Amino acid sequence: MANLTSRIGGQPFYSAANSNSEGLLNFWKGTQAQYDALKQTSATTASNPSAASSVTFTVTDSSIFTVNDVVYVTGTSGNTTRTQGTVSSIPDGTSVVVAFSPAYTSAASTGYQIDLYDPNTLYIII
Repeated sequence: MANLTSRIGGQPFYSAANSNSEGLLNFWKGTQAQYDALKQTSATTASNPSAASSVTFTVTDSSIFTVNDVVYVTGTSGNTTRTQGTVSSIPDGTSVVVAFSPAYTSAASTGYQIDLYDPNTLYIII
């Protein structure tokens, strides 16, 4: 096994989903509470998004997000696929605006999960 400290930016891995191309795997270590804090559940929208390039979500606490964060949105009806977006603005303490490309469509206005879990990161709970 390679010395983990010899690489900057992560440990290399090969992605079978991407033609076995090499990527870098990052590591995150924290408590269960810190891990759980990387997501907001039960987020809502004013209406069902239909081919929206930008969606404003109402969340419990927007402090975990910063502008330009890559986030993943999972809906509960119509579009339950975990979809990548980018935080474009944070209007207040309970709102976050997410930009999507391609546009986002869902049949729900409630029950969204918005998370910061990076698929190229190995999460270790201590």
